[in-house]
Amino acid sequence: MKLANIFGLMLMLAMVQVAPAETIDALLTSGELEARAVVKTPAPHYQKAPIEIIVEVGTPDRFAKGVRVRDFTVPAALVRRMTKTAFNESRRRGGDRWNFQTWRFELHAERTGPVSIPELTTFISVETETHGDVTGEVKLTVPPLEIVAPPGTEGLTSWVAANEFKVEESWEGILDTYQVGDAVTRIRKFTINGSPAMAIPASPEIELNGVQVYQAPPLVDDKEVGGKLEGLREERVVFTFKAGRSHTIPDHRIHWFNVETGKVEQIDLAGRTFKVPDAPALDATPAATQPQEKTNKLWYWALAILGLALGYWLIRWTRRASWLRILRDRIETTRRKRRARADFMNAAGQQDSRRCLELLYQRVSEHAEWQLSSACSHDAQLSTISAALMAHAYGDGPPPKVSELQRLWQECREPSKPQAAANALRLNPGPKQ
Repeated sequence: MKLANIFGLMLMLAMVQVAPAETIDALLTSGELEARAVVKTPAPHYQKAPIEIIVEVGTPDRFAKGVRVRDFTVPAALVRRMTKTAFNESRRRGGDRWNFQTWRFELHAERTGPVSIPELTTFISVETETHGDVTGEVKLTVPPLEIVAPPGTEGLTSWVAANEFKVEESWEGILDTYQVGDAVTRIRKFTINGSPAMAIPASPEIELNGVQVYQAPPLVDDKEVGGKLEGLREERVVFTFKAGRSHTIPDHRIHWFNVETGKVEQIDLAGRTFKVPDAPALDATPAATQPQEKTNKLWYWALAILGLALGYWLIRWTRRASWLRILRDRIETTRRKRRARADFMNAAGQQDSRRCLELLYQRVSEHAEWQLSSACSHDAQLSTISAALMAHAYGDGPPPKVSELQRLWQECREPSKPQAAANALRLNPGPKQ
Protein backbone atom coordinates (compact mmCIF):
# COMPACT_ATOMS: atom_id res chain seq x y z
CA MET A 1 0.00 0.00 0.00
CA LYS A 2 2.79 2.37 0.90
CA LEU A 3 4.58 1.53 -2.37
CA ALA A 4 1.44 2.38 -4.33
CA ASN A 5 1.15 5.77 -2.60
CA ILE A 6 4.78 6.57 -3.43
CA PHE A 7 4.26 5.59 -7.07
CA GLY A 8 1.13 7.78 -7.29
CA LEU A 9 2.97 10.77 -5.82
CA MET A 10 5.84 10.38 -8.32
CA LEU A 11 3.32 10.17 -11.19
CA MET A 12 1.61 13.38 -10.03
CA LEU A 13 4.98 15.19 -9.85
CA ALA A 14 5.85 14.05 -13.36
CA MET A 15 2.50 15.28 -14.66
CA VAL A 16 3.07 18.66 -13.00
CA GLN A 17 6.49 18.95 -14.64
CA VAL A 18 5.21 18.20 -18.15
CA ALA A 19 2.06 20.32 -17.83
CA PRO A 20 2.25 23.24 -20.27
CA ALA A 21 2.91 26.68 -18.80
CA GLU A 22 0.42 29.51 -19.36
CA THR A 23 0.95 31.33 -22.67
CA ILE A 24 -0.13 34.63 -24.23
CA ASP A 25 -2.46 32.74 -26.56
CA ALA A 26 -4.05 30.98 -23.59
CA LEU A 27 -4.60 34.31 -21.83
CA LEU A 28 -6.25 35.67 -24.98
CA THR A 29 -8.49 32.60 -25.28
CA SER A 30 -9.56 32.75 -21.63
CA GLY A 31 -10.41 36.45 -21.86
CA GLU A 32 -7.67 37.49 -19.40
CA LEU A 33 -5.93 39.47 -22.15
CA GLU A 34 -7.07 41.53 -25.14
CA ALA A 35 -5.01 42.46 -28.22
CA ARG A 36 -6.20 44.05 -31.46
CA ALA A 37 -5.02 46.08 -34.45
CA VAL A 38 -7.54 48.48 -35.94
CA VAL A 39 -7.67 51.28 -38.50
CA LYS A 40 -8.68 54.29 -36.46
CA THR A 41 -9.18 56.66 -39.40
CA PRO A 42 -12.73 56.14 -40.72
CA ALA A 43 -13.37 55.39 -44.38
CA PRO A 44 -13.11 56.65 -47.06
CA HIS A 45 -9.33 56.44 -46.99
CA TYR A 46 -7.84 59.02 -49.34
CA GLN A 47 -4.66 58.88 -51.38
CA LYS A 48 -1.73 60.72 -49.74
CA ALA A 49 -3.84 61.54 -46.65
CA PRO A 50 -2.70 60.23 -43.22
CA ILE A 51 -4.34 56.96 -42.12
CA GLU A 52 -3.92 56.06 -38.44
CA ILE A 53 -3.45 52.42 -37.37
CA ILE A 54 -3.39 51.47 -33.68
CA VAL A 55 -2.31 48.36 -31.79
CA GLU A 56 -4.00 48.07 -28.38
CA VAL A 57 -3.33 45.49 -25.66
CA GLY A 58 -5.29 45.31 -22.38
CA THR A 59 -5.02 43.19 -19.22
CA PRO A 60 -6.59 43.22 -15.72
CA ASP A 61 -3.08 42.50 -14.40
CA ARG A 62 0.07 44.51 -14.79
CA PHE A 63 2.44 44.74 -17.70
CA ALA A 64 5.87 43.27 -16.98
CA LYS A 65 8.05 44.25 -19.94
CA GLY A 66 5.16 45.94 -21.70
CA VAL A 67 4.12 45.82 -25.35
CA ARG A 68 6.24 46.36 -28.48
CA VAL A 69 5.27 46.21 -32.14
CA ARG A 70 7.82 45.25 -34.77
CA ASP A 71 8.37 47.77 -37.58
CA PHE A 72 6.66 46.95 -40.87
CA THR A 73 6.54 48.25 -44.42
CA VAL A 74 3.75 48.58 -46.99
CA PRO A 75 4.48 48.75 -50.75
CA ALA A 76 3.88 52.17 -52.35
CA ALA A 77 3.28 53.77 -48.95
CA LEU A 78 5.15 55.58 -46.20
CA VAL A 79 4.70 54.14 -42.70
CA ARG A 80 5.89 56.02 -39.65
CA ARG A 81 5.67 55.27 -35.93
CA MET A 82 3.88 58.22 -34.33
CA THR A 83 5.38 57.79 -30.84
CA LYS A 84 8.62 56.50 -29.37
CA THR A 85 6.89 54.78 -26.43
CA ALA A 86 3.53 53.13 -25.84
CA PHE A 87 0.60 55.16 -24.52
CA ASN A 88 -0.63 53.89 -21.11
CA GLU A 89 -4.11 54.27 -19.67
CA SER A 90 -6.60 52.51 -17.35
CA ARG A 91 -10.28 51.76 -18.00
CA ARG A 92 -13.18 50.10 -16.22
CA ARG A 93 -14.16 46.73 -17.73
CA GLY A 94 -17.04 44.85 -16.06
CA GLY A 95 -16.37 46.37 -12.67
CA ASP A 96 -12.63 45.65 -12.88
CA ARG A 97 -9.85 48.07 -13.75
CA TRP A 98 -7.91 47.09 -16.88
CA ASN A 99 -4.56 48.46 -17.96
CA PHE A 100 -3.99 49.24 -21.64
CA GLN A 101 -0.92 50.01 -23.77
CA THR A 102 -1.38 51.48 -27.27
CA TRP A 103 0.99 51.95 -30.21
CA ARG A 104 0.06 54.33 -33.06
CA PHE A 105 1.24 54.26 -36.67
CA GLU A 106 0.50 56.55 -39.62
CA LEU A 107 0.32 55.41 -43.24
CA HIS A 108 0.42 57.58 -46.38
CA ALA A 109 -0.55 55.65 -49.53
CA GLU A 110 0.98 56.90 -52.77
CA ARG A 111 -1.52 55.27 -55.12
CA THR A 112 -5.20 54.37 -55.22
CA GLY A 113 -6.55 50.83 -55.01
CA PRO A 114 -6.48 48.03 -52.42
CA VAL A 115 -3.69 48.02 -49.84
CA SER A 116 -2.78 44.94 -47.83
CA ILE A 117 -0.98 45.44 -44.54
CA PRO A 118 1.17 42.56 -43.24
CA GLU A 119 0.35 40.95 -39.93
CA LEU A 120 1.79 42.98 -37.07
CA THR A 121 4.17 41.02 -34.87
CA THR A 122 3.43 42.17 -31.32
CA PHE A 123 5.52 41.29 -28.25
CA ILE A 124 3.49 41.14 -24.99
CA SER A 125 4.74 40.63 -21.44
CA VAL A 126 2.31 40.67 -18.49
CA GLU A 127 2.65 39.90 -14.79
CA THR A 128 -0.29 37.71 -13.71
CA GLU A 129 -1.28 36.80 -10.18
CA THR A 130 -1.77 33.08 -10.91
CA HIS A 131 0.87 32.34 -13.56
CA GLY A 132 3.60 34.87 -12.87
CA ASP A 133 5.25 36.60 -15.82
CA VAL A 134 3.83 35.48 -19.15
CA THR A 135 5.67 36.56 -22.29
CA GLY A 136 5.14 35.87 -25.98
CA GLU A 137 4.43 37.17 -29.47
CA VAL A 138 1.17 37.30 -31.39
CA LYS A 139 0.31 38.15 -34.99
CA LEU A 140 -2.39 40.82 -35.26
CA THR A 141 -4.32 41.25 -38.49
CA VAL A 142 -5.12 44.74 -39.80
CA PRO A 143 -8.26 45.07 -41.92
CA PRO A 144 -7.46 45.69 -45.61
CA LEU A 145 -7.69 49.25 -46.93
CA GLU A 146 -9.21 50.62 -50.12
CA ILE A 147 -7.48 53.84 -51.16
CA VAL A 148 -9.50 56.29 -53.27
CA ALA A 149 -8.63 59.61 -54.88
CA PRO A 150 -9.94 62.60 -52.93
CA PRO A 151 -12.95 64.27 -54.57
CA GLY A 152 -11.89 67.13 -56.81
CA THR A 153 -8.38 65.80 -57.58
CA GLU A 154 -9.34 63.69 -60.60
CA GLY A 155 -8.10 66.25 -63.12
CA LEU A 156 -5.02 67.39 -61.19
CA THR A 157 -1.48 66.27 -61.95
CA SER A 158 0.07 67.66 -58.77
CA TRP A 159 -1.44 68.11 -55.30
CA VAL A 160 -0.93 67.26 -51.62
CA ALA A 161 -3.25 66.03 -48.88
CA ALA A 162 -2.90 67.42 -45.37
CA ASN A 163 -4.72 68.79 -42.36
CA GLU A 164 -3.19 72.19 -43.11
CA PHE A 165 -0.92 73.50 -45.87
CA LYS A 166 0.72 76.94 -46.03
CA VAL A 167 3.08 78.63 -48.46
CA GLU A 168 5.05 81.81 -47.69
CA GLU A 169 6.83 83.62 -50.53
CA SER A 170 9.36 86.43 -50.20
CA TRP A 171 11.95 88.16 -52.40
CA GLU A 172 15.50 89.38 -51.86
CA GLY A 173 17.35 91.94 -53.98
CA ILE A 174 14.28 93.99 -54.96
CA LEU A 175 15.34 97.42 -56.38
CA ASP A 176 13.61 100.47 -57.82
CA THR A 177 15.56 100.12 -61.08
CA TYR A 178 17.59 97.24 -62.52
CA GLN A 179 20.58 96.90 -64.77
CA VAL A 180 21.96 94.00 -66.77
CA GLY A 181 23.78 91.74 -64.31
CA ASP A 182 21.47 92.42 -61.35
CA ALA A 183 19.84 89.43 -59.61
CA VAL A 184 16.78 88.80 -57.44
CA THR A 185 16.06 85.75 -55.26
CA ARG A 186 12.65 84.13 -54.74
CA ILE A 187 12.19 82.26 -51.45
CA ARG A 188 9.29 79.88 -50.83
CA LYS A 189 8.62 78.20 -47.49
CA PHE A 190 6.12 75.32 -47.41
CA THR A 191 4.57 73.99 -44.18
CA ILE A 192 2.42 70.84 -44.24
CA ASN A 193 0.65 69.36 -41.20
CA GLY A 194 -0.16 65.67 -41.06
CA SER A 195 2.16 64.66 -43.93
CA PRO A 196 5.95 64.47 -44.43
CA ALA A 197 7.92 67.17 -46.24
CA MET A 198 8.73 64.73 -49.04
CA ALA A 199 5.03 64.85 -50.03
CA ILE A 200 5.38 68.50 -51.06
CA PRO A 201 5.92 68.77 -54.84
CA ALA A 202 8.69 71.00 -56.11
CA SER A 203 7.80 74.30 -57.77
CA PRO A 204 7.87 74.10 -61.58
CA GLU A 205 11.11 75.04 -63.28
CA ILE A 206 11.19 78.38 -65.10
CA GLU A 207 12.99 79.25 -68.35
CA LEU A 208 13.11 82.89 -69.48
CA ASN A 209 14.94 84.42 -72.43
CA GLY A 210 17.61 86.79 -71.21
CA VAL A 211 17.48 85.47 -67.62
CA GLN A 212 19.80 82.96 -65.99
CA VAL A 213 17.85 80.83 -63.48
CA TYR A 214 19.60 78.95 -60.68
CA GLN A 215 17.55 76.78 -58.31
CA ALA A 216 19.39 75.81 -55.14
CA PRO A 217 18.83 72.34 -53.63
CA PRO A 218 15.72 72.49 -51.43
CA LEU A 219 15.91 72.21 -47.64
CA VAL A 220 13.48 69.64 -46.21
CA ASP A 221 12.81 68.66 -42.60
CA ASP A 222 10.16 66.88 -40.52
CA LYS A 223 9.38 67.47 -36.86
CA GLU A 224 6.80 66.56 -34.22
CA VAL A 225 4.44 69.31 -33.10
CA GLY A 226 1.98 68.25 -30.40
CA GLY A 227 2.27 64.59 -31.44
CA LYS A 228 1.50 65.48 -35.07
CA LEU A 229 3.87 65.38 -38.02
CA GLU A 230 4.86 68.72 -39.58
CA GLY A 231 6.87 68.85 -42.80
CA LEU A 232 8.96 71.88 -43.84
CA ARG A 233 10.41 72.65 -47.28
CA GLU A 234 12.32 75.77 -48.38
CA GLU A 235 13.18 76.67 -51.98
CA ARG A 236 15.51 79.41 -53.24
CA VAL A 237 15.63 80.46 -56.90
CA VAL A 238 18.04 83.15 -58.18
CA PHE A 239 17.11 85.11 -61.33
CA THR A 240 20.03 86.97 -62.96
CA PHE A 241 19.16 89.42 -65.74
CA LYS A 242 21.40 88.94 -68.77
CA ALA A 243 19.58 91.14 -71.29
CA GLY A 244 17.69 94.41 -71.21
CA ARG A 245 13.94 93.92 -71.66
CA SER A 246 10.79 93.23 -69.62
CA HIS A 247 11.06 89.89 -67.80
CA THR A 248 7.90 88.30 -66.34
CA ILE A 249 8.00 85.44 -63.85
CA PRO A 250 4.65 83.62 -64.29
CA ASP A 251 1.92 83.06 -61.73
CA HIS A 252 1.77 79.71 -59.93
CA ARG A 253 -1.29 77.91 -58.51
CA ILE A 254 -0.93 75.11 -55.95
CA HIS A 255 -3.76 72.67 -55.18
CA TRP A 256 -4.12 70.76 -51.93
CA PHE A 257 -6.80 68.52 -50.42
CA ASN A 258 -7.95 69.62 -46.97
CA VAL A 259 -8.48 66.39 -45.02
CA GLU A 260 -10.53 68.13 -42.33
CA THR A 261 -13.02 69.78 -44.72
CA GLY A 262 -12.88 67.17 -47.49
CA LYS A 263 -12.42 69.84 -50.16
CA VAL A 264 -9.71 70.84 -52.60
CA GLU A 265 -8.26 74.27 -51.90
CA GLN A 266 -5.83 76.36 -53.89
CA ILE A 267 -3.01 78.77 -53.16
CA ASP A 268 -2.27 81.42 -55.80
CA LEU A 269 1.22 82.90 -55.96
CA ALA A 270 1.38 86.04 -58.06
CA GLY A 271 4.11 86.48 -60.64
CA ARG A 272 6.37 89.52 -60.97
CA THR A 273 7.59 91.66 -63.86
CA PHE A 274 11.06 93.22 -63.88
CA LYS A 275 11.96 95.91 -66.42
CA VAL A 276 15.64 96.04 -67.28
CA PRO A 277 16.83 98.76 -69.72
CA ASP A 278 19.48 98.07 -72.34
CA ALA A 279 23.05 98.78 -71.34
CA PRO A 280 24.05 102.34 -72.50
CA ALA A 281 26.49 102.61 -75.42
CA LEU A 282 29.94 103.94 -74.64
CA ASP A 283 31.19 106.98 -76.65
CA ALA A 284 34.98 106.96 -76.79
CA THR A 285 35.43 109.60 -79.53
CA PRO A 286 37.90 112.31 -78.42
CA ALA A 287 37.25 115.97 -79.10
CA ALA A 288 38.97 117.17 -82.31
CA THR A 289 39.56 120.79 -81.27
CA GLN A 290 41.55 120.43 -78.08
CA PRO A 291 45.10 121.50 -77.29
CA GLN A 292 47.83 118.89 -77.82
CA GLU A 293 48.14 118.05 -74.13
CA LYS A 294 44.43 117.52 -73.69
CA THR A 295 44.34 115.58 -76.95
CA ASN A 296 47.02 113.18 -75.70
CA LYS A 297 45.12 112.63 -72.46
CA LEU A 298 41.97 111.87 -74.40
CA TRP A 299 43.88 109.35 -76.49
CA TYR A 300 45.11 107.68 -73.32
CA TRP A 301 41.54 107.46 -72.04
CA ALA A 302 40.38 106.16 -75.39
CA LEU A 303 43.07 103.46 -75.40
CA ALA A 304 42.24 102.50 -71.81
CA ILE A 305 38.52 102.21 -72.62
CA LEU A 306 39.34 100.25 -75.76
CA GLY A 307 41.52 97.88 -73.72
CA LEU A 308 38.74 97.39 -71.18
CA ALA A 309 36.26 96.74 -73.94
CA LEU A 310 38.57 94.21 -75.57
CA GLY A 311 39.18 92.51 -72.22
CA TYR A 312 35.45 92.41 -71.52
CA TRP A 313 34.81 90.98 -74.99
CA LEU A 314 37.54 88.38 -74.52
CA ILE A 315 36.11 87.28 -71.17
CA ARG A 316 32.61 86.96 -72.61
CA TRP A 317 33.95 85.07 -75.64
CA THR A 318 35.84 82.71 -73.34
CA ARG A 319 32.72 82.07 -71.25
CA ARG A 320 30.67 81.43 -74.38
CA ALA A 321 33.19 79.03 -75.88
CA SER A 322 31.44 75.68 -75.89
CA TRP A 323 34.50 73.55 -75.14
CA LEU A 324 35.44 75.66 -72.13
CA ARG A 325 31.89 75.58 -70.85
CA ILE A 326 31.71 71.82 -71.25
CA LEU A 327 35.05 71.38 -69.46
CA ARG A 328 34.00 73.70 -66.66
CA ASP A 329 30.65 71.90 -66.26
CA ARG A 330 32.36 68.51 -66.14
CA ILE A 331 34.81 69.65 -63.47
CA GLU A 332 32.00 71.15 -61.39
CA THR A 333 29.87 68.00 -61.80
CA THR A 334 32.75 65.81 -60.64
CA ARG A 335 33.33 68.02 -57.59
CA ARG A 336 29.61 68.03 -56.77
CA LYS A 337 29.41 64.24 -56.95
CA ARG A 338 32.44 63.85 -54.68
CA ARG A 339 31.02 66.30 -52.14
CA ALA A 340 27.60 64.59 -52.22
CA ARG A 341 29.12 61.14 -51.71
CA ALA A 342 31.31 62.38 -48.85
CA ASP A 343 28.27 64.01 -47.18
CA PHE A 344 26.27 60.79 -47.62
CA MET A 345 28.95 58.55 -46.13
CA ASN A 346 29.45 61.00 -43.24
CA ALA A 347 25.68 60.94 -42.55
CA ALA A 348 25.69 57.13 -42.79
CA GLY A 349 28.52 56.89 -40.27
CA GLN A 350 26.60 59.16 -37.88
CA GLN A 351 23.39 57.10 -38.41
CA ASP A 352 21.64 60.23 -39.67
CA SER A 353 19.01 58.44 -41.77
CA ARG A 354 17.03 61.59 -42.56
CA ARG A 355 20.12 63.25 -44.08
CA CYS A 356 20.91 60.06 -46.04
CA LEU A 357 17.36 59.97 -47.42
CA GLU A 358 17.53 63.66 -48.37
CA LEU A 359 20.88 63.20 -50.19
CA LEU A 360 19.53 60.18 -52.09
CA TYR A 361 16.61 62.21 -53.39
CA GLN A 362 18.87 65.13 -54.28
CA ARG A 363 21.10 62.70 -56.21
CA VAL A 364 18.21 61.80 -58.55
CA SER A 365 16.33 65.09 -58.32
CA GLU A 366 16.12 65.36 -62.12
CA HIS A 367 13.87 62.28 -62.24
CA ALA A 368 10.32 63.65 -62.12
CA GLU A 369 8.72 60.73 -60.22
CA TRP A 370 11.65 58.79 -58.74
CA GLN A 371 10.80 56.58 -55.76
CA LEU A 372 13.39 54.93 -53.51
CA SER A 373 11.14 51.91 -52.95
CA SER A 374 10.53 51.50 -56.70
CA ALA A 375 14.22 51.91 -57.55
CA CYS A 376 15.10 49.04 -55.19
CA SER A 377 12.11 46.79 -55.94
CA HIS A 378 14.14 44.59 -58.36
CA ASP A 379 16.40 43.38 -55.52
CA ALA A 380 14.90 41.93 -52.33
CA GLN A 381 17.96 42.86 -50.24
CA LEU A 382 18.02 46.44 -51.54
CA SER A 383 14.28 46.70 -50.92
CA THR A 384 14.80 45.62 -47.30
CA ILE A 385 17.63 48.15 -46.87
CA SER A 386 15.55 51.01 -48.34
CA ALA A 387 12.58 50.12 -46.12
CA ALA A 388 14.82 50.07 -43.03
CA LEU A 389 16.28 53.48 -43.98
CA MET A 390 12.81 55.07 -44.35
CA ALA A 391 11.58 53.42 -41.12
CA HIS A 392 14.53 54.77 -39.13
CA ALA A 393 14.22 58.22 -40.73
CA TYR A 394 10.51 58.62 -39.96
CA GLY A 395 9.79 56.20 -37.15
CA ASP A 396 11.80 53.69 -35.22
CA GLY A 397 14.02 50.67 -35.71
CA PRO A 398 17.77 50.32 -36.19
CA PRO A 399 19.46 52.14 -39.09
CA PRO A 400 21.02 50.17 -41.94
CA LYS A 401 24.74 49.44 -41.90
CA VAL A 402 27.17 51.79 -43.62
CA SER A 403 28.01 49.12 -46.19
CA GLU A 404 24.30 48.68 -46.96
CA LEU A 405 23.80 52.42 -47.39
CA GLN A 406 26.79 52.47 -49.74
CA ARG A 407 24.92 49.95 -51.94
CA LEU A 408 21.90 52.26 -51.99
CA TRP A 409 24.10 55.18 -53.06
CA GLN A 410 25.56 53.14 -55.92
CA GLU A 411 22.11 51.90 -56.96
CA CYS A 412 20.51 55.37 -57.01
CA ARG A 413 22.45 56.82 -59.91
CA GLU A 414 22.05 60.33 -61.25
CA PRO A 415 20.30 60.57 -64.64
CA SER A 416 22.65 60.84 -67.61
CA LYS A 417 20.59 63.59 -69.23
CA PRO A 418 18.37 66.23 -67.61
CA GLN A 419 14.65 65.60 -67.96
CA ALA A 420 12.08 68.28 -68.60
CA ALA A 421 9.67 69.28 -65.83
CA ALA A 422 11.71 67.55 -63.16
CA ASN A 423 10.44 67.78 -59.60
CA ALA A 424 13.01 67.17 -56.88
CA LEU A 425 12.04 65.20 -53.76
CA ARG A 426 8.61 64.32 -55.06
CA LEU A 427 7.40 61.34 -53.02
CA ASN A 428 3.74 61.24 -54.03
CA PRO A 429 3.20 62.13 -57.71
CA GLY A 430 -0.34 62.85 -58.84
CA PRO A 431 -2.37 60.41 -60.94
CA LYS A 432 -1.41 59.95 -64.60
CA GLN A 433 -3.75 61.26 -67.27
